[in-house]
Parts: sequence; structure tokens; C-alpha cells
Amino acid sequence: MEKVIQILAVEDDPDLGTMIKLMLEHKGFAVTLPERIEQTEQILRNNNIDLVLMDMLLSGANGMNICTELKSDNETKHIPVMMISAHPEAKELCLGAGADDFISKPFDIQDLIFKVNTLVYKSKKV
Repeated sequence: MEKVIQILAVEDDPDLGTMIKLMLEHKGFAVTLPERIEQTEQILRNNNIDLVLMDMLLSGANGMNICTELKSDNETKHIPVMMISAHPEAKELCLGAGADDFISKPFDIQDLIFKVNTLVYKSKKV
């Protein structure tokens, strides 16, 4: 049996977070959606997360700072991070913070699925 891909979706808009979770679960992914941004690090350390999908601007936190921290930590730097934002200059900023990929809001769910699959596949290659 094939391993289910574990995704941590960090999104402070509850409606968008729930939509992302439902759409990805419909495609066979397991999605954890933290209730609070502060839970992100604990979830990463206590679960076998294959990909982090994170908004650039979060209530009370900066997704780019979290991404930089994840990518500079030996325990989490191998986990691919895809950032999301509607900000016009966000892609360069997010990639500069260490994100592996980026998707603009509003996004097409098929584009999101394609990017998730691509990142997970690339991270599993040796």
C-alpha cells in the first residue's frame, strides 16, 4: 500500500484553510490544518510531514520568517515548503526566504495539486 502524503497547511483564513484541506483530502492527501499558527513547529516535529503549504501573511506571524526558520533547521530543512499569497511581489520574496515553490491567490485547485505532487516527488528523489 502506498504511503499517504502528509501535508501541513498553514492558513489563517479559516474558510480558505478548510477549502484547501477538503480539496487536497479529496485527492488522497492527508492534511493537518493547525488551529493556531504557534502549533506549526510542534506539528512538524511530532508528525511525518511531507510538505508545508503556507500563506505568506499570517495573523500575528510572517510566513516568510517561518519558512526561513524551517529551512535553517537541520530537522526540518528537507521538508518542501510552498508559499501562497495574493501580494503582487510575493513570489520573489517567498522564494528568497527559502520556499521551494509558490502559488498566487486566487489559484486553480488543479494547479495546486500539480505543484504539490511535483514538490513531493522531487523531495523523495535521491
